[in-house]
Amino acid sequence: MDHNETTRDGDDLFLNSLAAELTRAAYTVLLHQSERGSWIMLELGLWRTLAETVKAWVRKAPSEEMRDEFAVWRASLLLALTDSAFFVAVKHRIHNPSLLSLYSAFRPVLYRSLRRGDIWNGAVTPG
Repeated sequence: MDHNETTRDGDDLFLNSLAAELTRAAYTVLLHQSERGSWIMLELGLWRTLAETVKAWVRKAPSEEMRDEFAVWRASLLLALTDSAFFVAVKHRIHNPSLLSLYSAFRPVLYRSLRRGDIWNGAVTPG
């Protein structure tokens, strides 16, 4: 196994773990907002969508030379995750899902998991 393969495996593990944490946060918020529908399908839908969103945005992460852009990138990722989870909730017939509640649930997970150094110190490799 070469270094790039090892890095990709580590990236996948980190990104899948992050997607799972984000899914748990969104699922907890949405559980309190509806009584109907398939909760298993909602959870799977959230995980798939949030994992895709995280992976797409990590490829867009600023290079180390553009460190000043990191805060803007992370805030934009937070908004994209909130938007993605909202649309999954609507698709699963959750009436009036709260954007603010989703945003508030995602923010500590994202900010704890994606610190500035994670991107450039080997925790995640930008595309």
